[in-house]
Amino acid sequence: MEYRVTWTIDLEADLPEDAARKALRIQRDPNSIATCFVVIDPQGNNHDVDLDEEAV
Repeated sequence: MEYRVTWTIDLEADLPEDAARKALRIQRDPNSIATCFVVIDPQGNNHDVDLDEEAV
């Protein structure tokens, strides 16, 4: 099955590329709390998934 997974963050930056680089650093940081995603299943249903809750 194919899913669409999105992660949203608001960042201050001078250029779109700078914002993307900041977001990527946050995602790759092992101590990041950026663990919430919206997953859309093949039927179009949205699922809010917090992977930090799985670690508990």
